[in-house]
Amino acid sequence: MKEVARLQSSSLSLGDVKMFPIPENPDRLTALVLRTNTGVYGWLNACPHDGRMLCQDPTYLLKRKTGLIQCMHHQATFDPESGICDDGPCLGEKLREVKIIEKDGQIVVLL
Repeated sequence: MKEVARLQSSSLSLGDVKMFPIPENPDRLTALVLRTNTGVYGWLNACPHDGRMLCQDPTYLLKRKTGLIQCMHHQATFDPESGICDDGPCLGEKLREVKIIEKDGQIVVLL
């Protein structure tokens, strides 16, 4: 696995989402990192329905009322902790996980 990004744990508050470029990626996909009540999670910024980016701006990735991840193209929603689609054309499919390690005040993003 290759390190994609490293950030201070304190820079990712509850409900925050950060986006990081993935080096040497011809598809120009990014990694999404978010914090929920249960921890820090990482997902590839690609919808399993058609492979397009879930979001262009991570500020709008999470639906504020429900806390679910929402695809900007067809409004499919995903559980932010399991990555499973619970509504939309990719029902039951899962986002591709990006490995996250949080230790000693640092969050390391691996792919």
